Amino acid sequence: MEKTVKILITGKLHDIALKLLNNQPSELAVSESLNIVYIPDAPRDVILKEIEDTHVLISRSETDVDAELLRKAKKLSVVARAAVGYGNIDCDLATEMGILVVNTPGKNTNSAAELTMGLLLALVRKIPQAHVSTSAGGWNRHKFSGTELGGKTIGIVGLGNVGHRVAKFAKGFDMRVIAYDPYISEDVFRKNYAERKNTLEELLAECDILSVHVPLNKETKGMISTVELKKMRKGGIIVNAARGGIIAEKALLEVLNEGYIVGAAIDTFDNEPKPLQELISHSNVIVTPHIGASTAEAQYRIGETIAIQVLKALRGEIVDYPVNLPHVSLLGTNDLKVFSVLSEKVSRFGAQIFDFQPAVLKLTVKANLNKEDLQVLKLSAIKGFLSHASEEFVSYVNAEKILLRKGLEFEIEMTPSSTAKNELLFEVYGKGTNEKISVGAVLYDGKFARLSSINDFLFEIELDNDLIVMQNHDRPGVIGDVGSYLAKNNVNIAQFELSRNRRGGMAMSLIRIDGDLESEVVAGLRKLPNLISARLVSGL
Repeated sequence: MEKTVKILITGKLHDIALKLLNNQPSELAVSESLNIVYIPDAPRDVILKEIEDTHVLISRSETDVDAELLRKAKKLSVVARAAVGYGNIDCDLATEMGILVVNTPGKNTNSAAELTMGLLLALVRKIPQAHVSTSAGGWNRHKFSGTELGGKTIGIVGLGNVGHRVAKFAKGFDMRVIAYDPYISEDVFRKNYAERKNTLEELLAECDILSVHVPLNKETKGMISTVELKKMRKGGIIVNAARGGIIAEKALLEVLNEGYIVGAAIDTFDNEPKPLQELISHSNVIVTPHIGASTAEAQYRIGETIAIQVLKALRGEIVDYPVNLPHVSLLGTNDLKVFSVLSEKVSRFGAQIFDFQPAVLKLTVKANLNKEDLQVLKLSAIKGFLSHASEEFVSYVNAEKILLRKGLEFEIEMTPSSTAKNELLFEVYGKGTNEKISVGAVLYDGKFARLSSINDFLFEIELDNDLIVMQNHDRPGVIGDVGSYLAKNNVNIAQFELSRNRRGGMAMSLIRIDGDLESEVVAGLRKLPNLISARLVSGL
């Protein structure tokens, strides 16, 4: 009897996807009969019933592929996400259950970049307002006088997949392009004809137009707020076609009402599908309902890609865009798994504490490992660093490819260990003489992991929860001031570690906290007496 594979599709796809699944080309033909159940926008209870005998699930953002759904899916072998994101999928559980997860990265890059420029043009030339007026019978050419893009300075935050294309398009309009992205090499800036700015503040001070193209995480959420907006030139313009929440919407509304910022064009919002009403109805704001990927070309590419990935998976072939590796015992023994997790955490930590343009990443390992195990640690370190720095999902499969695109080199070396203690040292180097940071960690008896050093400061602290990394002058009263300040802001300290290079010199503290920490609280820490710097390290 011929085997039938049930494919459940819970999000709207381009017709090309259904065409490829129903009429497979010879090079992608599968031996099984496919039972395709196409129910886009089906309610949750219907999906949970259908999933019980489903072999392949093709979803979009509307379907939460969580523990409840996965545990009901007794026959599920593939989850295919018809988009770049993966936040609605419990990837860890899927991997544990042997379910392959694939996605479609980079298929809407051009569409998002073009929308950015479209929003910008519509804003500076007042196109929506002119259309409404003229279509209603008006004819007021003087009322809708705008400005040109040529000669203006656009500041791009994030020079990744979308950001670099916005830079290219802006150059075509004879704009001056400046960019801030602390996670890519100088060579990538030169390749994209963008002037590199060392800090966000430096970029803001020089730009007439600000466009953000970064992932949304704890570091970037609210990264553009009142203080940042007022560092721009008066009369500036804001564009957000990346993720809602990167630009603090209430702060943006405030500076718009003051007239300091004269216009904003927004496609993504903090609260979708019900954004801040006062902002979207503002006379100097134009908005669209998160349509960055909503082009026929992008949807065609996404539909075609996801169908091909599913057919390759059913044929037992290597897929092009795997998110996880459930069928490969990549991490080997449990000891190696613990060590690889530590490698990933150390590099993720390192990615959040340097203030220069990186050129080389280096991992030094003190342990007794074979070449295959060392490669796992390398991939873990790259994955950890990039997971914080990249707008796309980073896996063991694509980590080295993404690193190459960012123009970064990676070095790894190992020395044998004569004890039960394994050690890691992750370093980031820039091209300048003093541009270097290091993060050390120790694994005791294969199970007790501790962060052991940051640069020349020694510690012994667990790498979990969020951490505040604080540097200060070694003076009396600093710890008390910090503790009192955090207490006033309802922040509970789980662990406090202090290290200093010499008495009366420089000190560094690591504060492990319970719960989440708002960026405003960290900003307030920096204002305390004797503090030099304070930053939040998250995602550990």
